[in-house]
Amino acid sequence: MADEPVDADLVGDEPQQSSSSLSEKIAKLYPIGRKPDPNKSQLLRAVWMSTIMLTIPFVAAMPLLNPEPEMEVENWYAEWGTQSWSTEVGQTVSSGSRVEAMVTVDQGGILAANYSVVNQGGTLAGVDCQPQWLVEVRAPDPVNYSDGTNSTSWSAENWEGSDTVNIDTPIPEINATSSDELQETIFNLKSDTQVWMYGKGDWLLSVTNQGSEGTLCLGSNQQVTFQINLTVTQWREPRFADGDFNFTTSTVGGGTPVGTYVTLGGAAPLLLIAAVVSLGLRNSQTLLHLRDEQETEEENIEDSESV
Repeated sequence: MADEPVDADLVGDEPQQSSSSLSEKIAKLYPIGRKPDPNKSQLLRAVWMSTIMLTIPFVAAMPLLNPEPEMEVENWYAEWGTQSWSTEVGQTVSSGSRVEAMVTVDQGGILAANYSVVNQGGTLAGVDCQPQWLVEVRAPDPVNYSDGTNSTSWSAENWEGSDTVNIDTPIPEINATSSDELQETIFNLKSDTQVWMYGKGDWLLSVTNQGSEGTLCLGSNQQVTFQINLTVTQWREPRFADGDFNFTTSTVGGGTPVGTYVTLGGAAPLLLIAAVVSLGLRNSQTLLHLRDEQETEEENIEDSESV
């Protein structure tokens, strides 16, 4: 009795078919580059094209979200002092004449201007004569006087004493990383005419002898001595050569590498899944190739037995 042919199957075929079938199902979910009714090679192409496109945002997030490298920087600052320019004049003037004190300011950062007038008496011809005079103050820009006025000039008759005009220019806030940058920034303050250079120019204090009033006064013969003082105070411009520059150090950058975590957390799983799916597809191709070889071999055996 002739032996009947027995169909032979590869051992472990069903688990491999199940695995390859799952890989194909997952591979068909990748949208980019996928074609209708794709074969295994087309599925592999779609898997990796989609994976590459999906991982690009995660890879791009690394430089965007990661902090700058930690580094030490220098923070330069200037030590500001004050300086005053003063003119004091004592002079005897006759009727119609005046005494003046002027201060010319060619730098900025003005804080205040103080002026004072003292009548030291004089030669008065007549009976019960009282000297009369006019005090005037002139500023380069409108300023606030103690009587509430705001103007470039102020005047008062027979005024004696001391008063102050406050400008109070603030110290500028300067952020510099080097001494050269700090020096350049201070130098460029000269272009700030609205704040830093406000009040720059000629300040003038004058007292005019207007004669005398009283019984039998001979006004033209009156002589009065006035002691006047004008002082302008301002910030002194700091200089590196004078030791006015100093610096501190600080650490910037560093911190949690958020971008790296985002890249690893997003791109790594996508790449791992694509690798597993690709392995499953390749195993499926190998299995299909072995099955084709087995079927060809069986057909050859059947053909030889029939002969």
